[in-house]
Amino acid sequence: MREPEQIRRPLAHLERRGIRYLQATVEALDPANNWVRTGARELSYDYLIVSLGAEAMPAPAQDSHAPWSLAGALKLREALKGFKGGRVVMGVSSPYYPCPPAPYEVAGRVEFALKVKGLRQKSTVEVFHLDPAPLAGMGPVISGKVLEILRSKGIAFHGEFEPVAFENGKVKAKDGRELSYDLLILVPPFASNRVVRESPLAGPQGFPQVDKTTFRSKEFPNVFVIGDTVNPALMLPPAGVVAHFQGEYVAGVIASDLKGAYIGEPFNPVAMCIMDFGDNALLPQCSFERVLSGTGMPSCGVMAVGKWVRVTKILFEGFWFATLIE
Repeated sequence: MREPEQIRRPLAHLERRGIRYLQATVEALDPANNWVRTGARELSYDYLIVSLGAEAMPAPAQDSHAPWSLAGALKLREALKGFKGGRVVMGVSSPYYPCPPAPYEVAGRVEFALKVKGLRQKSTVEVFHLDPAPLAGMGPVISGKVLEILRSKGIAFHGEFEPVAFENGKVKAKDGRELSYDLLILVPPFASNRVVRESPLAGPQGFPQVDKTTFRSKEFPNVFVIGDTVNPALMLPPAGVVAHFQGEYVAGVIASDLKGAYIGEPFNPVAMCIMDFGDNALLPQCSFERVLSGTGMPSCGVMAVGKWVRVTKILFEGFWFATLIE
């Protein structure tokens, strides 16, 4: 519905807060010698916070769309403009990807877009996932509510669907099931960040090993790693809200190192996000305290559901831009 300039802000605006901003690609990390090589120049540091995200790998289906980047979202928008109705399939190609609720949000918003365009009666919308139920890792309360919303919109869900082939307008599962499509939206597989994988920070499967309570590197104490770069290894969701809380917390930890006394708040292992399904929305909240302590699964519940929740998300976006990097 909106153009790119309406939903992004130049990071150079951070300079108004006394932050030096360098537009460059990170090419290598050398934590043993305290420097970062970028496409512009090398940078030395006293403290380093690594938040390079995850790396999207090539999609297994050439005719698929992936709104996991701005370019991918614009490409899908063009496809929807020319769509005349038919079978829409939203799928997940690997267990690890940024924003666990996103496939269900995309399916819901596409269904709503088809309704607005007058194509809903000519179309079907389906979702397949490796999990047995939507957001199964968040527990039955969240999973059941998402499934309820999908069913209310006439969106079919196919669980434990492991895709092995995409050909002739069909996706085939390992167990023999097939789904035909006219429009395929597919989450690409993601891997740990390449720069991190090739650095001394890399641990098992390329993810850094950090202290679960401080996100401080176990080998390099002046290095912290947050966000999608490390969260899969900590069993934390690769979600923006988690990276946000980690960033605030790590800033306090570094300040305490410099000042000699802790300044700030303890890390809050609670995450909430508004899932936008186009004409409906859901606000879940999860505590990951038991996950970080290694004693159990996350504890999740539903805080709110309804159209007004979606309005809240729109208002929050405006507030976030206006107060942080406007």
